Amino acid sequence: MVMKRSLLLVLLLILPALLYSAVYHSVTVTAFPYFAIPHYKDAIPVRTAGGAAFSVGLLGITTDPVDFSVEMHYRGIAPSIPHGHYRLRGFHSLGATLRFSTPLTDSLALFGAAGTEVHSYFAIKESFASFSAEVGLALLLEEQPQSRLEATFPIAVHLRKEITALSVGVGLRYQLYPYRRKSR
Repeated sequence: MVMKRSLLLVLLLILPALLYSAVYHSVTVTAFPYFAIPHYKDAIPVRTAGGAAFSVGLLGITTDPVDFSVEMHYRGIAPSIPHGHYRLRGFHSLGATLRFSTPLTDSLALFGAAGTEVHSYFAIKESFASFSAEVGLALLLEEQPQSRLEATFPIAVHLRKEITALSVGVGLRYQLYPYRRKSR
């Protein structure tokens, strides 16, 4: 019964936002260097690897002046550059993110995101969870009545049990407004 009431409350809160805003879906691809800072004693203070991410915005809502979206993402991290006889293992991850964006100018926006993910190593059967947060800038490249294309420049922090990782990336984000769209 509590679950039904909670669901009804959430729907009642979201419905007015959906009626007076634009709904969109999105796809984002990002490439980045991955800097892993171990919490344990290591021969070098930072392990370096490359990574890429792909996210799908299941539901985005444009309100004035903030956009919100719920996204699912995949992230792949290559094994680190070897140092001596050791290198960090590569892994892939699946997760969910809550993202927001607000315009700074007509062509530049500030965005932020927070999420959690589950990782699995490529080489061994071991999984782990982490939390992540990112902030960045989005530069408008193209805008049509039903779509929007942006270049993104995220700075992310990934909090893992044994490692804190930083990444600075570049990406593309495509937003599709399939129903209606208010102009910004």
